Amino acid sequence: MTNDPTKAEMLDFLTGIYGEDSNDDAEVAIYWFANDWHSGQWSNLYSALSTSPFNPGPISTLESEGEDIRDMYSDLESQFTKQK
Repeated sequence: MTNDPTKAEMLDFLTGIYGEDSNDDAEVAIYWFANDWHSGQWSNLYSALSTSPFNPGPISTLESEGEDIRDMYSDLESQFTKQK
């Protein structure tokens, strides 16, 4: 379960950790996070997913991304999800 952050909130969070030069990687991490955690088309995460400039290939996965992107994804999970 997430608290449904906006794209701006996620981007601010990641650039606060990784700096402004990390925006391209942050966009990819946000895409995969939104893909995995959105709760439907009316959620903020779905909006982030559908407006993302990142367009993965048909066989792309988070696991095929670089370590920095996977680390950002983990940071998003730690910040914006609540485990039951």
